[in-house]
Amino acid sequence: MNSLPAHEILLWNSHATASVPLFNMNQSIPELRGPRVRLRPFHHSDVAGRLALGRSPEIVHCFGGNPEGLPPYVEGDARSWVERNIRHPLCWAVEVDGRLLGEARLDGLDLHDSRARLATGLYDVSQLGNGLGRELIKLVLLHAFGVMGLHRIDLRVLAFNERAIRCYRACGFVEEGREREAARIGDAWYDDVIMGLLAEEYRASPI
Repeated sequence: MNSLPAHEILLWNSHATASVPLFNMNQSIPELRGPRVRLRPFHHSDVAGRLALGRSPEIVHCFGGNPEGLPPYVEGDARSWVERNIRHPLCWAVEVDGRLLGEARLDGLDLHDSRARLATGLYDVSQLGNGLGRELIKLVLLHAFGVMGLHRIDLRVLAFNERAIRCYRACGFVEEGREREAARIGDAWYDDVIMGLLAEEYRASPI
């Protein structure tokens, strides 16, 4: 997936039972809709929306960046972010009420092992903690385990990011282990938590 750092790396239907991937990489990224969240392909016009979100020290810290002395977020940063996401084969823009809020990606797609890595980002602090992350993750999981027929989705999250970990657990992910002191932020070291979800667990889940 990934030209991005590892940390920058977020059901209303019956579940597919395919044991092999059904996904064709030549297909276009589909639009996915939930009650509040719309996941859609990125467009060049998203530069303005990303620029308006700016760069929050709290969010940068949650992604494993150093929140101290952050430079201003400028149009060139937003343009690079949008172009990178347009090039990504499995990346959705997260939109709520017509406003761009972030991204959702499936990184490292491996069709042989039928797996991928989930990465999400919401860049407006005021929108955190109100269930949007859970909704967008469920949309991606429905697509990944349904249309794509994947067997496994995993993710990495910094151990101090308790809000994100609660969200992932609510979506069915279980902790599988951790890499001790895998991330350095400033002068401090932090663990990375590895979480995973299997298709069988997803199909058995009531969520």
